[in-house]
Amino acid sequence: MVRVFVLALVSWMVGCTEYKLEAGADAFPADDTASDGWGSGSDDTATPSGYDSGIRGRVCDSLGDGWVVGAYVYTTFDTDGDGEHDARVEDSTDIEGRFHLTGLPGGRDYVVNVVKGSFELTFDVSLTSGTYEIPEEECALAPPRIAVISGDYDHIEDIIASMGLEYTLFEGSYYSEDYLNFLRDPAAMAEFDIIFFNCGVNTDWYAYYPDEVRGNIRDFVIAGGSVYASDWAYFFVESSFPAWLTFYGNDAEYGAAQRGVAGTSMARVEDLTMQAIIGEPLAEINFDLDLWVVLESVGPDVDVLLSASVQAYTDMSGLYTSTISEAPIAARFNVGEGRVIYTAFHNEHAATTLDMTDILEEIILSL
Repeated sequence: MVRVFVLALVSWMVGCTEYKLEAGADAFPADDTASDGWGSGSDDTATPSGYDSGIRGRVCDSLGDGWVVGAYVYTTFDTDGDGEHDARVEDSTDIEGRFHLTGLPGGRDYVVNVVKGSFELTFDVSLTSGTYEIPEEECALAPPRIAVISGDYDHIEDIIASMGLEYTLFEGSYYSEDYLNFLRDPAAMAEFDIIFFNCGVNTDWYAYYPDEVRGNIRDFVIAGGSVYASDWAYFFVESSFPAWLTFYGNDAEYGAAQRGVAGTSMARVEDLTMQAIIGEPLAEINFDLDLWVVLESVGPDVDVLLSASVQAYTDMSGLYTSTISEAPIAARFNVGEGRVIYTAFHNEHAATTLDMTDILEEIILSL
């Protein structure tokens, strides 16, 4: 749905971080498609009369071979000639990466901004009249700065690399101090936009520097950084942001939530953008190993991305299980200017289903 806003405050400014959060939380409205494949619709009461020009184009991934769904697209302009941009036109990209900004005055120059998580793109457009079409070869999002902490049981870096993205790897396997030095250095962390925590990072951080590390992670996110953690790496999230997620068992005790039973589940896809990408509201999720971390519930300001009925061991003996209905298995929340995403399932290529790969790629793009 294209929207035009005329703003009363002449000092209004566009804040990119604000719109990162909007795009991540509600990027692909269910009714935001038109018969010709372009986003459509407008708020006629907010559209200044006589503005009948537009800009349309497409957004693709960094490799240029996949269209990006749910990217937030906007431009601004001056309605009263006072030199201040007091109106904004916005849209979100559809399943084919298309957007259409309508209700623009012709005869002006525009900067079209595209935001998808930490990924950004701008187009400079000289609009005469009618609809200007941005060449498709200019569609690629600019990648953010990515750090990955390796683990013994996951390799999110493989999926990142398959998307044509570069990253810096910090060794987190057993006995390594590489990741510790990184997480104890706020200036080094601030050089990145996203930090990925793989399942199986060694526990030295919690044994020796718990307060320092979780404080640095918290400050990194509040300042605008994004964090992703999978399965056993959950305690980086739980320790840093204890009020947002509730894990099975005693979630204040390291490792106590590792109760999940291996198996495949048909998960309900709660996130509309993910639904659009996989083409249906259900996704096959593979929990390839026993004792994965079970997320039981979430706080009021947390978006559940996927949910499923799962089996969990009631104690560490492994003899008895119980069913947790509609357990959140992937969740997202915002803190300060940044974002956190947790998945209970792994991201190993060998263990992921086709649905999981598509979902994980969308998670990477939305961080």
